Amino acid sequence: MNRPLEPAGRLNHPRVRLDTGHDVLASWSADASRREKDAVYAALFAMAERSLLHTHHVIEDEQELSEFLVVLENGMAIKMRVHSFDSYGIVYIGPRKNAPGRF
Repeated sequence: MNRPLEPAGRLNHPRVRLDTGHDVLASWSADASRREKDAVYAALFAMAERSLLHTHHVIEDEQELSEFLVVLENGMAIKMRVHSFDSYGIVYIGPRKNAPGRF
């Protein structure tokens, strides 16, 4: 008897893992408020689950093709870089107006 590997209605996509940028996250989170941390962690989990484009406003970087900006509440943003099909990194976390790149 053939049974699906996942419950019916759910796509079988592997999660995307955070490969680089742990130092960026650690240094930013030392002074961040609980509300800011919650917004950043929600975006990171959405990226890991491959739902970021459905849950957040994303802007492509015009200079770096593999990088994009995730716009968060209160003028915050995360700049991420896609390394491969299953991994990504954090480039920047902070005020959107200070984000590196061209958007």
